[in-house]
Amino acid sequence: MNDVEQLIIDKLTGHIGEEDDLRLSDLIARHQEVEQLWQQMQQVYAMRKAVSFDQSFNVDEAWLALQQKVNIPERVAEPVTDTVAMPVRKTNPSWVRYGIAAAATGIIILAVWFLKSEFNSQEGTVKSIQIKLANGSIVQTSAQDSLAGWMQNARSANINPGEWNTLTVPAGKSYSFKLADGSRVWMNAVSELRFPLLFTRPQRIVELKGEAYFKVAHQASQPFWVQVNGLKVKALGTEFNIKSYNGESTYISLVNGSVEVENAKGQQIVLSPGESVVVADRNSALQKETFDNTVVLGWMQGLYYFRNEKLQQIAVVAERWFDINVQLKDPSLAALHFSGAMDRNKPINTFFNMLASSGDIRFRNEEGKVIITRN
Repeated sequence: MNDVEQLIIDKLTGHIGEEDDLRLSDLIARHQEVEQLWQQMQQVYAMRKAVSFDQSFNVDEAWLALQQKVNIPERVAEPVTDTVAMPVRKTNPSWVRYGIAAAATGIIILAVWFLKSEFNSQEGTVKSIQIKLANGSIVQTSAQDSLAGWMQNARSANINPGEWNTLTVPAGKSYSFKLADGSRVWMNAVSELRFPLLFTRPQRIVELKGEAYFKVAHQASQPFWVQVNGLKVKALGTEFNIKSYNGESTYISLVNGSVEVENAKGQQIVLSPGESVVVADRNSALQKETFDNTVVLGWMQGLYYFRNEKLQQIAVVAERWFDINVQLKDPSLAALHFSGAMDRNKPINTFFNMLASSGDIRFRNEEGKVIITRN
């Protein structure tokens, strides 16, 4: 097991060779105890990485920048982030065993606020996050579940771990989990991801509908592809956000690293950090533009920023985030423009009270249905 631990550490830190990588994948697929160790060590390693990502986004600065442009009476509450100090020595794998034991007994607690608060606020809803395994069986899941649990279900059902499975996140929820290669995926509400439990092909391929943030584990010998709305997004170890809901344009925004985007006509474009591609459909020409991190990534913190946006689109986001139905009684209301922020961790009435303070609209909330009329 010491040899296996070292292989896993090499893979997590991006230092594994092609031959050792294939060997480790085979061990994970054939031995349950190796698979469990792989999952546990990923969790410990992800603590340091997730905390680092969380700290890179300054909510205070984002809010101050927004306040200068719009008038929002109630300040977004400052979140509390619990940080974890993790040793990073590669020569002594004992820290991994210590971390696993501590995590198992509750001594180490990873509380990345922009994930934790989303699930705490959604208790009691009927709809649930679920994964549809390759054989068609449905597994209900929660924020605490992991790939190891799904793998156990797949093994019990004698499913090929390289076949496609579908994770669905309904309205009012969000979800974060790690793929078998160590890549992390944060999924927004009303989103779907198709993926294999193990990447057994020359390319790591997943398919997305909706919105997700990808933090891809570097593995040069096995490129990572996201197929979305007829587009192909290729990455080798990078971070990017993809938003592609039905009836809306597709947004691909690169935060770190480098990605290549290809449309159905074969046109390719390479993005650098801070650049994005916005396309109406798979055949649209690919053109670069810059994007605002605060606006694009705000959803990961439970915040949706909108600037001079139509009420119709704002209502669509409110329906996704709060699992409600929004009705505009007057069709002309759809074209009204607003600027502000939506906080999914506060009651829906708090948000619509803010919109109503403009003097343009009134609203009433009737058991999961928000009806908006002209003031």
